[in-house]
Amino acid sequence: MKTVVPDDHPPVFQGSKAETMLRGIGEVGIFNTRPQTNDELIERIRGAEAVISIRGAVACPREVIEACRELRVISIWGTGTDHVDLPAARELGVTVCNTPAVSAVSVAEQSLALMLAAARRLPDISAEVKDGGWPKAMISQLHGKTLGIVGLGAIGRQVARLGAGIGMDLVAWTFNPDGALADELGVKLVDLDELLRRADVVSLHVRQSPETEGMLDSAKLALMKPDAILVNTARGALIDEQALVVALNEGALGAAALDVFVEEPLPVDHPLLRTPNTVLTPHSAGLSPEALEAGLVMSVENIRHFMDGSPVNVVG
Repeated sequence: MKTVVPDDHPPVFQGSKAETMLRGIGEVGIFNTRPQTNDELIERIRGAEAVISIRGAVACPREVIEACRELRVISIWGTGTDHVDLPAARELGVTVCNTPAVSAVSVAEQSLALMLAAARRLPDISAEVKDGGWPKAMISQLHGKTLGIVGLGAIGRQVARLGAGIGMDLVAWTFNPDGALADELGVKLVDLDELLRRADVVSLHVRQSPETEGMLDSAKLALMKPDAILVNTARGALIDEQALVVALNEGALGAAALDVFVEEPLPVDHPLLRTPNTVLTPHSAGLSPEALEAGLVMSVENIRHFMDGSPVNVVG
């Protein structure tokens, strides 16, 4: 089986344990520049039976899948599948797998770090000290506050554990409520509107899908407390960014701590870059060495299981 990694930019697959594993099961092609067009992506993939997709920024639409007739399996590094046309893959007989939970700890730690950074105004205070100031800024203590978790998958569950560890009260909304799991985590399950009204910190942990795109629009943001913190390490499209900018500029929301955005990298003229009370990181929550290596290895294991006739981690 020939496997292609069409989007290893910047390189993380090359030189990894995962590359050695992959070369042990067949022919491998790795490209360390980002394809700029669908035609370029098709040219890289054509002739391969398997693809390992490293970058969510490189879309795999119907046009690409249809043009690559030998393609049988796409293994995604990460949990997000919004960059792959899943209906087209199903229709054309292409199996799509991902690497669930491998970055859960890393992303959850980033979520906690973002909420703490926003609550304690760490970026602004650090910048003032570096400029020679000595600000005595008031900060927010999270112990005793309410953390609202939207989505109780692997990451959301880990965020719940970390939140409980610093003494926060927990409420959650999820697509598939599980009372036993909620009891185990010490979480009270509520509907989304109640969560937004009650939480001092709201942290998003659901996949991007037609159901979740724009789920926090102006009406939902208006339900939140005026001093609440919104944290997003899931997907940028979950939030109406224009409505978020308005809420922050008007003081209707306390702060936003974001690792993901609708357009990435952020354009230099994006209003979030000039909006007060924001902490912004470059979609890096899952990029710890531990999570990276585990995910790359699992992406190769997905290919091997597919070759053996027993596919795992199938999505769609």
